[in-house]
Amino acid sequence: MCQDPMMIEAYQHGKDLYAQIASLAFNKPYEQCLEFNPDGTTNAEGKERRSQAKTILLGILYGRGINSVAEQLHTTKNKAQQIQDKIFKGFPAIKKFEDDTIQMAEDIGYVTTYWGRKRRLPEMQLPEFEFSWKEGHGDVDPLSFDDDTVETEVPEDVQRRYITKLHRNPYKQGKVIAEANQEGIIIKNNGGKIADATRQCVNSRIQGSAADLTKLAGIEIYHNKRLRELGFKLLIPVHDEFIAECPLENAKECAYLFSKCMSDAARDMNIPISTDVTVSKEWYGDEIDIGDWRNFNG
Repeated sequence: MCQDPMMIEAYQHGKDLYAQIASLAFNKPYEQCLEFNPDGTTNAEGKERRSQAKTILLGILYGRGINSVAEQLHTTKNKAQQIQDKIFKGFPAIKKFEDDTIQMAEDIGYVTTYWGRKRRLPEMQLPEFEFSWKEGHGDVDPLSFDDDTVETEVPEDVQRRYITKLHRNPYKQGKVIAEANQEGIIIKNNGGKIADATRQCVNSRIQGSAADLTKLAGIEIYHNKRLRELGFKLLIPVHDEFIAECPLENAKECAYLFSKCMSDAARDMNIPISTDVTVSKEWYGDEIDIGDWRNFNG
């Protein structure tokens, strides 16, 4: 989505993306950021670096604040910020994507997935503060022929005065709002709504694109004639997975075609998407070894 060349390279060479991010963020060789050593033993330091990079990246995608990320990392806010800054420095396209996505929502009131589906976020276009007169307050409209007509809009200079006070005293906004109330002015703070919508911006594009991809994969599977001939039936989707069934004697070819359909659904993207298939006699049961289904050749 962000077209970061380093991330794309990691996908194209089959690298562990989180380890690649950790490698740049912590200025360590890629191998020292993997969860496991070549002999299969756990690489404790590499696992920790990878875990931190993953937590930071997912925190960005899910719109978590740095305080929440620090809590997940069991570290201080400053330390979490340092790690995030290193990731942004190593992968500048991530930060640009985040900023551009928020700007998109502010400009047009929605964000789009990779395939163009919209997630509407109208709260992103709300003003930070809204002003209105309390009943019985307001200025008489001098241009009205009705003496009882009053202006419903609070004058801009008054709004600016209170906005300046609200920004100057972010921890005493309640006091400023109460002061305005005494003057007959109601101030509505939309900061909470805007913050909630802002957290949804990037997540809506990433998770929404993943949802689109799953639906496209379902269409690929439905239109595969050979899968039907093999007695393959698609049962239910579970987030980014599909559960299906087929005769056991056809499991190997079905696994190959099943995986191929899922991966082919991402043909519009410029990175290879791999798909794993497990076979069992019952849902989430013990896995059955059907051999090397990835290199099935009929």
